[in-house]
Amino acid sequence: MTATDRFAPVAAPDGVNPLRARAAVRDLYARPTITPGDLSAPLLVLPNDGPAASELPGAVAVGDIARTVRRWWSLGIHGVKLFAAGHDRDGQASGALLPGNRMLAGIEAVKAAEPGMAVTTEVCGCSWTDHGQCVLRRSDDGRIDLGATFELMGTMAVRHAEAGADVVSPTAMLDGSVRAVRVALNDGHRDVGVNPNVALHTVLYGPFKQLMGTNPVAGHRRGLQLEPGRADRDALVQARQWVTEGADSLTLQPVMTAMDVLVRLRADQQVPLVAYSTSGEWAALRQLGPAGVVEYHAALKRAGADVILSFAAEEVARRLEDGRG
Repeated sequence: MTATDRFAPVAAPDGVNPLRARAAVRDLYARPTITPGDLSAPLLVLPNDGPAASELPGAVAVGDIARTVRRWWSLGIHGVKLFAAGHDRDGQASGALLPGNRMLAGIEAVKAAEPGMAVTTEVCGCSWTDHGQCVLRRSDDGRIDLGATFELMGTMAVRHAEAGADVVSPTAMLDGSVRAVRVALNDGHRDVGVNPNVALHTVLYGPFKQLMGTNPVAGHRRGLQLEPGRADRDALVQARQWVTEGADSLTLQPVMTAMDVLVRLRADQQVPLVAYSTSGEWAALRQLGPAGVVEYHAALKRAGADVILSFAAEEVARRLEDGRG
């Protein structure tokens, strides 16, 4: 017998793998694929006199927020991301800064119902501009007014923090925007996190945009998103930019068609990563059935997500609870 033979692994003669053969051993070495604590849920804040129902989970009127977040909390979901259906829209997104607006009312309602719920908010102009764009534009030539846009985002972030937000999420991918938000928060809200998006251009935002009225009146947002064909490389460049500007964590969206990007981001970054399973993924996921939906979310966790923001969060949490029972 050679030295190589001596140290070569010896397979069981019947092909049985000891790690898998006995239930007691499988249970000993097993680890949970996913838990409710890995999940966060989108909360789409609608007017009290708005549509009676929506196919998207988490789309609720202000008056229904308390009941919704208490239910999620009881299932072990301890994070939400708030989006608000805007109002008082104009070219300067003035409604975003109104005292007591729908976003601020939503934040306060969540914290009143479950003070321990981690609240992240969207910081963007698209819900508040009459043209549906994420940015403010100059009246003379229509170009992006970076100064005004950054001031809007910074002020929105501070207002959200004052209402109780734990993390703010700048949405429009404008270089310099994360720094502007971080600087604004540093004056009195240094403990509030900044979680910018690494967003790919996709059709998978459709149901959300339709419900929340955030489709641009003209044009598109491709200049504020990553091109899918280059996302595997450009996402790393953007993530590094955001961290340099002061990001504490990052959100990748969508994830159904960008699992490879999630894997690359995890290999490149140490900050927490949120995988956002967007509204357009919800219809597809429903075809998998509850067990398949859980498997999909577990795959996102294995791919590197620290938190999975998903419209299926409640369904996954309930399936996990049933499994424990």
